[in-house]
Amino acid sequence: MKKEYWDEENIESLLKQAPKVNDHRTKDEVFNRLVDEGAFNEQPPRKQQENQKGIRWMPLLVSIASLFAIVLIGAQFLDDENSISMENNTTFDLSATETEEKAEMSANNDVSTANERSMMSKFAADAHAQQTLVYEHQLEGMTLFEIGLAGDDAESVPVSILIPNEVVVEKLGTQNPTKLALYKAFSPLIDEKKLGFNEYHPLKGELREEGDKLIHTLPDNHQYDAGTASLSNYLGSLVDTFSDEYNEVLIKDAEGKAIYFDHAGEVAQSIALKSEHTQYNYFMYEMQDGTVYLSPNFRMSFTNVKEAIKNMTLEANDIYRTVILPGVSLHVEEEDSLVTITFEEPLNLENYDAIQAMRMIEGLILTVASFDKQVKFEQIVQEHWSGFNFTKPLEKPLSANILYYSFD
Repeated sequence: MKKEYWDEENIESLLKQAPKVNDHRTKDEVFNRLVDEGAFNEQPPRKQQENQKGIRWMPLLVSIASLFAIVLIGAQFLDDENSISMENNTTFDLSATETEEKAEMSANNDVSTANERSMMSKFAADAHAQQTLVYEHQLEGMTLFEIGLAGDDAESVPVSILIPNEVVVEKLGTQNPTKLALYKAFSPLIDEKKLGFNEYHPLKGELREEGDKLIHTLPDNHQYDAGTASLSNYLGSLVDTFSDEYNEVLIKDAEGKAIYFDHAGEVAQSIALKSEHTQYNYFMYEMQDGTVYLSPNFRMSFTNVKEAIKNMTLEANDIYRTVILPGVSLHVEEEDSLVTITFEEPLNLENYDAIQAMRMIEGLILTVASFDKQVKFEQIVQEHWSGFNFTKPLEKPLSANILYYSFD
């Protein structure tokens, strides 16, 4: 059955159709007349003669009472924010209206509750973005394994895996193996494709160490110089994997002579793994599966940290994107081993997506650490946020992009 909802115009139209009654007599006159007519006597009033010209008061009183009732009902309608449904334009279905109102209120409450839960869930997920850098305090009972994995764009991406010491002892018989021994034991066990990377490790040829120098003897068909991108990936992988323990790498051919790369010529000197040429700034690098890592921008290096951070405010290319949040400006001061980064306007991290805010903070930390320095942030609204204490210089990280991987 079709239902029409009443609004103020409908109600006003109804009230205009009510009979208009005018009575200019005073209350006393009306009361006295009722007394005279015996309205308050116990005996029923005498029947009037048919020719008597008196007023019939009961119909009048009924009309007045009806008018008052209509006015009261109309006032109630006008004050009520909820519309009342009417069936066949005549019968008020109050029970149906109440049921509909309760159902509508319940539905609205359900939607509101669902939206609130969704927002709270999103806020809870965003408000505590997980840190991705590795610090000294995380190494209790763990061994840090760093490795440069091959990304989708033929560039090395630095990642970190924490291996329980008991697993290291089981594989190598010691809790303190060299980085090379660690690499030889665990790099063949990594399922790079499972992690979203290209198969690249273990490196071809023979790797050995001489003090703080690494020597890599390559076979004739190594293909690490198949193109400039291939060569960049190879050299970047050496830095990402071994720079924590070795200062340089000497690359030789299968005969033990200085290596010759098609796109670089003969490389007779050792390649530095830690120098001005490995002072990077860090950008966002997104894999095809949507995973985002912090990585150097095509191994671009800088002589000072101010220049490196200034460069981070630029959108460099389609592969590496800046970690600096939109509209954020900052000032950099360098003194000895401490770099102070001051945001020009107070930075409220809660106003941004927490994951993006975390990438900016960690990208700046990594960039400063690349110059072997600590960073202190100024003009951040939050003193403590997602594990950081911004009231003092932050701990210098050991490595980037932690991955949780089991070698059991």
